[in-house]
Amino acid sequence: MIAVFVSTHETLRGERAIKNRKIRIRSILKPRHISSNCQLALEFVDKEFSKVAETVADENLDLVGYYQKGENGDWVEAVFGMTD
Repeated sequence: MIAVFVSTHETLRGERAIKNRKIRIRSILKPRHISSNCQLALEFVDKEFSKVAETVADENLDLVGYYQKGENGDWVEAVFGMTD
């Protein structure tokens, strides 16, 4: 799974905040079809999603979205049963 942020600055802020919470992530090149002013994304294992999402919310990071590999191998926006 990947998290895509609106800018390089937000991606770097997110990387620092997530790593500070001892969550394993790595920076990767963002898939081209995902629109963002940043060329990077943060990749993490699916089971860490709730911790990553909590960190993004706590740090007020400007997120484009979360994406996961679809059945055909393309990155698709992750859809979760969240409510406001």
